[in-house]
Amino acid sequence: MKRPRGVHLAWGFCGVLVFISLFADFLSSNPPSLQNLEQFYHPPNRVRFLDREGNFGWRPFIYRTELKEPLDASYQEDTEKSYPLEFFYRGYPYTIFGFISSDRHLIGRNEHPRYYPLGTDELGRDVMARVLAGTRTSLLVVVLGVLIYSAIGLSIGALAGLSGGWADNVLMRFSEFVLALPALYLVLAMRAMLPMRTPFLQTLFWIVGTIAAVTWPPMARGVRGLILQVKNSVYVEAARSLGGTPSHIFLRHILPSLIPFALAQLAVAAPIFLLGEVVLSFLNVGFQDSGESWGSMLRSLKDTRIVTDFWWNLLPLCMVFLTLLSLNILSNRPRGGEAENRVMRI
Repeated sequence: MKRPRGVHLAWGFCGVLVFISLFADFLSSNPPSLQNLEQFYHPPNRVRFLDREGNFGWRPFIYRTELKEPLDASYQEDTEKSYPLEFFYRGYPYTIFGFISSDRHLIGRNEHPRYYPLGTDELGRDVMARVLAGTRTSLLVVVLGVLIYSAIGLSIGALAGLSGGWADNVLMRFSEFVLALPALYLVLAMRAMLPMRTPFLQTLFWIVGTIAAVTWPPMARGVRGLILQVKNSVYVEAARSLGGTPSHIFLRHILPSLIPFALAQLAVAAPIFLLGEVVLSFLNVGFQDSGESWGSMLRSLKDTRIVTDFWWNLLPLCMVFLTLLSLNILSNRPRGGEAENRVMRI
């Protein structure tokens, strides 16, 4: 069966996101949280190879800028002196994989005037550095979310399908109750029980846990239906008649049938966690403004001047759109037969 168009581009973009999340600090010219109130809403620096006299140089450079109109955030370049950009220069320290210490950065400057490849926000923070750091946060939310989602869905679905009887009825009625809940209002109510300022890891687990707590029923119901179908099949009955133990039958015959459906459900659920984090952070109940995330950066879009005058602050929105599009393309893969269609009808 043919794959959907653009699936290779989607995989490539996801690979780029993984690379960015691992080496975000190396690719950043400035610390994501570093504020420079003297250069708020600074436009992207123009990298030049020709000076004002028309002389060409192989080493790129920038000019220092001066704030001319504070109300309009209008800047003017001072072409009297050029400031070369440095490659693999020593900057702020960071760690790779949590234990490899380094202070090398791809390109930029370690002194004023600083290099802002994609401009700054309302507090003078490097937009590119914050977007790269937000990529790491978004991938953490998606990866941790699908792990918790799969653990809850597989456990409840397998327990309902293998047990049957009253346990099956109770679990399926409970899943219907969860499906009927207004997810957004429930998440906001749970967030109201926590302090407004929480550490990053606590906020991460809270966001992922609350989203997974209201999205697991489709996985559980699909797994339950697939188990009911497979455990009454001919080859499972043959294995049972030959003396196969329940654990052997589950691991050898039932579990392999669950893997394709579970992977498909994880691909469908991944965009939910990303979009949920963006919505909660935008509503100021997720990651706070001090934490680098795409949702917290999009909070500044409440000011219409961002769209008209300071367009470089729309980069997080573009990243969210491209990531959701890639995940959607990967989730729309061809189905491996009619088994899954029959499962959803059970």
